[in-house]
Amino acid sequence: MTTSVPPWPPAPSRPTPPTGVRPSAGTSQPENDGTTYQLKAVGTALAIGSLMLLFIAVASIVAVVRDDNATVRGLGVVNLVVCGVNLLIGVVASVVIVAVCASTTRRRVWLRTLRIGGGLMFALPVLLLVLYTLLLVGTSWLGALLSVPTTLLGLWTFRRMQRNRKTPWWLVLVAFLWGVSVSAYFASIVEGISHVVIEHEVLPGLAAIIGHAAAAAFPEEFAKGAGVVVIVLLARHRIDGMLGGIVVGAAVGLGFQFAESLNYMADGVDTILYQHWYRQVTGLLISHATYTGIIGAGVGLATQQTGWWRRAVCVVGGFLTAVAAHLVWDIWAMGRYYWESDEAVIQLFLVQPLNLLVLKGPGFVLLLGLVLFGLRLETKELYRQLTAEAASHLGAVTREEVRLLLDSPRRFRMRMYALWWDSFAAYLRVRRLHAAQLDLAFVGLQGRYGIVLPSGTEDLLRQRIGRLKAEAR
Repeated sequence: MTTSVPPWPPAPSRPTPPTGVRPSAGTSQPENDGTTYQLKAVGTALAIGSLMLLFIAVASIVAVVRDDNATVRGLGVVNLVVCGVNLLIGVVASVVIVAVCASTTRRRVWLRTLRIGGGLMFALPVLLLVLYTLLLVGTSWLGALLSVPTTLLGLWTFRRMQRNRKTPWWLVLVAFLWGVSVSAYFASIVEGISHVVIEHEVLPGLAAIIGHAAAAAFPEEFAKGAGVVVIVLLARHRIDGMLGGIVVGAAVGLGFQFAESLNYMADGVDTILYQHWYRQVTGLLISHATYTGIIGAGVGLATQQTGWWRRAVCVVGGFLTAVAAHLVWDIWAMGRYYWESDEAVIQLFLVQPLNLLVLKGPGFVLLLGLVLFGLRLETKELYRQLTAEAASHLGAVTREEVRLLLDSPRRFRMRMYALWWDSFAAYLRVRRLHAAQLDLAFVGLQGRYGIVLPSGTEDLLRQRIGRLKAEAR
């Protein structure tokens, strides 16, 4: 394959070092290197984690004081011990952080101290979450084995919705683990205690049904939404707007769905197979993945807004929409207001899927609409960025390549053409070239949204594109 490559300008003799390289003595360290944002992001993430622990502590106090259920009371005692130890460590860590910050004005030292202090403060809760997850998988290992393939298919499906640049797999797995461990544990404690209180305080009827539905929807969506916010804050430069938020949200939701499925698969094989069909086949994409995907759309869109009130509207709007969709299903399911059949086969393969489609389908359709909107918005912004890059005549992107780069099927066909008529190395070269050109466009977009990247990132990408084009000649 031959490609006409314009003369490439030589690299500067002294390129600007990327962020993270320690400056030599006598030189001033720039402040506008993303450290300020990272301080805010880590601080917000720690605040969200502390708020979740506070909710768990309050729910545990209620369980211990009321003593409605021995098992729930025991869990409350365990959680109070963990929260108490965590509070002690948090106080010590806070004192150390304040002392360090008062002794220096270097923000990178502040950031390092904040990360270490936060890690120590949440070490014990993380250990508890690991034990909880291992216990969950161990008590239903057969259900876990059956659910792994369907869950991987769900993660792959949502990730494939990104046509131009995909969220890294490691970040998708981090989101999934948050759903499996953090969200599932938080919901099991707060939601479980809330259900016990409602059973003892509210008479059976519509009020109890709505109460139980709310006790499930709000804690679950809060725990999952908190994960989306934390991940987007800490990995903002790897989250591409609304589509990236949807993928992260769906991954958190699939993780929660995985844990929830295992909770119902602790009995015999018949129960495991039924729950797998119900939760991991017919309801996989249209349940928690949809709810948290909607939250992710709001959080992702918020990263593209300027002004705190616009961002707040996006995040709160996504959360409330997800809660509303969740409530619709829970109210109908807990009240058994949906259609049921006396024939087991008809109920399993016809009635149940229809109920899911009618009650959960609208939320999934809304999510698909958000995906299409996100794709259209991303394509328009990439077009402007690629057109501006082509107009610069630096050679990284030409006018003829703009349309190609925005057309995912054409990019795929071009890669297949290189593989068929040339070699696998040519296929990889074309793939890397297109990825680098799109990365260059996304870097420009991130700069517009206030994301601070290492200085010289665009120049390094242009040099990489130039080398790839030279190799293709």
